[in-house]
Amino acid sequence: MTALDVRAEQIRTVYRQTGPVLLTNCVNSVIVGAALWSSVARPLMLGWLTLILVMSSARAWLYRRYIHANPMPSQAGQWGARFVVGSGAAGVLWGGACFFLMSEAGPLPELLVSFVIGGMCAAAAGTLASHLPAFIAFIGPALAALSLCMASLGDAMHDVMAVMVLIYAAGLTAVAKVNHRVLTEAFSLRFEKAMLLERLSVAQNVLEETNHTLEQRVVERTEAFRKQADALRDAQRMEAIGRLAGGVAHDFNNLLTVILINLSDVVERPTLDERTRSILKEVRQAATRGADLVRQLLLFSRRQHAVLETLDLNHVVRTLDTRLRRSLGEGNRLSLVLEDTSLFVHLDAAHLEQILINLIMNARDAMTSGGVVTVETRTLQLSEAADGIEAGSYAVLSVGDTGVGMDAATRQRIFEPFFTTKEVGKGTGLGLATVYGIVEQSGGQIRVRSEPRQGSCFQVYFPLGQPSTEARDAAAPRAGSGTRRAVKSRGAVTVLLVEDEPSVRAVAQRILEKAGHRVLTAQNADEALTLSAEHAGPIELLVTDVVMAGMDGPVLAARLCAQRPDLRALFISGYSRGHAVPRDDANNGVGFLGKPFTAQALLAKVNEILAVTAQERQPASKQG
Repeated sequence: MTALDVRAEQIRTVYRQTGPVLLTNCVNSVIVGAALWSSVARPLMLGWLTLILVMSSARAWLYRRYIHANPMPSQAGQWGARFVVGSGAAGVLWGGACFFLMSEAGPLPELLVSFVIGGMCAAAAGTLASHLPAFIAFIGPALAALSLCMASLGDAMHDVMAVMVLIYAAGLTAVAKVNHRVLTEAFSLRFEKAMLLERLSVAQNVLEETNHTLEQRVVERTEAFRKQADALRDAQRMEAIGRLAGGVAHDFNNLLTVILINLSDVVERPTLDERTRSILKEVRQAATRGADLVRQLLLFSRRQHAVLETLDLNHVVRTLDTRLRRSLGEGNRLSLVLEDTSLFVHLDAAHLEQILINLIMNARDAMTSGGVVTVETRTLQLSEAADGIEAGSYAVLSVGDTGVGMDAATRQRIFEPFFTTKEVGKGTGLGLATVYGIVEQSGGQIRVRSEPRQGSCFQVYFPLGQPSTEARDAAAPRAGSGTRRAVKSRGAVTVLLVEDEPSVRAVAQRILEKAGHRVLTAQNADEALTLSAEHAGPIELLVTDVVMAGMDGPVLAARLCAQRPDLRALFISGYSRGHAVPRDDANNGVGFLGKPFTAQALLAKVNEILAVTAQERQPASKQG
């Protein structure tokens, strides 16, 4: 609210009074004209009435202009001045009428004119009080002329009446000022009230919007907390299952190692009859299948040894194209939608293959009446976290099908090991659990979208990488590696075997000794260090378990290699429990063999490491 707004409202108020004021002017002029028609010269009366009519018409026209213009508050001064001119013209006409209407000495003209002018001035104290200049412009000439006319008559009574008119004018002016102040305060209060109501309305709207926003935020935060709580519970449950799976796998790998080695030894005996040999082969197949299940458990529990390398996701998918189509079987179609540019990820190649095969087979089983499986690769840039995936650059591998889909309850459990919706005997329930474990171990994320009868889509998010020189060098053939397998082992060597499981240690010792090697055995790292210190001759190869009580295998190997620079190391492990395992690199005298293993696999790995050792020393022997 400003003074300009109040002034504009004052002008608007006097214009609103125009109708009653003009009507009163016209009616009073007609009454006066009719009453004094016979007492005043008719031409003079007609002229005065004509001027009254013209003045009233002009003021009516001004009023219409004002209404039509609907002026801004800044224009209130101009329209107020025009109204003052109109009011002044009316006051002049009525004041001028006093001279010719009261020219005839007599009480009736004086009484009538004084009554009419006095009444109109009294009314003006109310109708024109909102704009004092208009009030003064009207009563000033009207009452001043009336007072002069009274005084011009010359007697004492008329002189007193002239003074009384002036006093009357002063009183009306005081009343008009009071009315003006009251109206001004009323206008100010009205504007302040309107402004307060507007502010209150704005505040109410802001409050309602804030409440709505807060409600939305509460809903969003509640939903986010619920998802986080669900994710935390799922992660804790999966971690607990993973620890259990890892522990079970460790013991099973040791048992299966003993079983497979002994079975292989027995099956190859020439004295065995064919029926017994066939039975033992079936047992060996079952043990091998058990080893595969253990391997999948380890993949799920993220305890499987991984050989990480930089891979082009598109290249891997194209390489597996034929195998993927064969896995889908007849009646199903495979569609590849691959990114135009290479997508590099840091993964174990076998693990990536396992992910693709398992997802394809899961899609195949979901399409009971045939359908289409779409394998898609693309890049994704996340500027902020979304759906539990942190901001960053990702290579996304999607496998979608047109199968039966899943409900919410099924989606909650699909990554649990041994959970399956397939018929008994048609699935182990480890396929998607294996995918989950590999993805988590690789630092990726997996999400699934599925609804009943609308198919499913698995999306795997791998951190996007760049091909490095180290990765290219690692993938390239090393000097001499092309003839590595053609180089034979140099024969019997001394092997230090360190294994905390007695049965595994016994069969491994038997295999190595049967191959002609001399074997020193220890059940832990401390025994191995003591044996090494007490053994005066060379020890060419260390075969050690990775996870042992006290000192683990890699630390033991580092200690012994510091003492014996020519020592080679072969690590054997069912699972690493998060221990760092040296990369399998026979060229550098380091090997890795996962449990369970067969006698042939153990001897092949030993010969591989020793063969490279012999090749490396051959130039030195020639020089000697």
